[in-house]
Amino acid sequence: MAKRDPAARRAAIVKAAADLVVEVGPDRITHRMVAGRAQVPLGSTTQHFSSIDDLRTQALALLAKEIDDDLDDVRASLAEASGTADALVEQMHDYLTNSRNIAADVCLMSAGAFDDDLRDLSLRWQNTLIEVLTDYVGSDNALALAILTDGVVVHAALHKTAVSKDFLYTLVAPFMAQK
Repeated sequence: MAKRDPAARRAAIVKAAADLVVEVGPDRITHRMVAGRAQVPLGSTTQHFSSIDDLRTQALALLAKEIDDDLDDVRASLAEASGTADALVEQMHDYLTNSRNIAADVCLMSAGAFDDDLRDLSLRWQNTLIEVLTDYVGSDNALALAILTDGVVVHAALHKTAVSKDFLYTLVAPFMAQK
């Protein structure tokens, strides 16, 4: 990062904050922690962000963007496989075995549950998943699968492990067979 590149410095700060959010939780990050992780002077965090809440919101937005990218992969995989349960299970399992995904998802859920200003950001992934799945299973089943996904994400977070592909298939297949 160039010493005098404010955009790169700001991006490094947001990335560091996002990394810390998934490591320690959104409510535990501080300007000092973020500055240390980003390897920038402490004043840079307060120069670029009006408050720790502003920085936290930007970090959560970056994590939501990462989840959006994962949903693009789900969309592509389902299109390639004509919306099969196997394709969805494979994508879900890959997602559930990535600890960063799980932590980011739970942080976003929690943030949206307690902060009205973050609710739309928190719901973005679920709404997109429903949109992706609706063409294959209809809107009601897409909603059911999104809710089911929330549950397996929370399960993975609490148990520190994903459920098996076979178990995911048992959960998902009945919804994929209907439209």
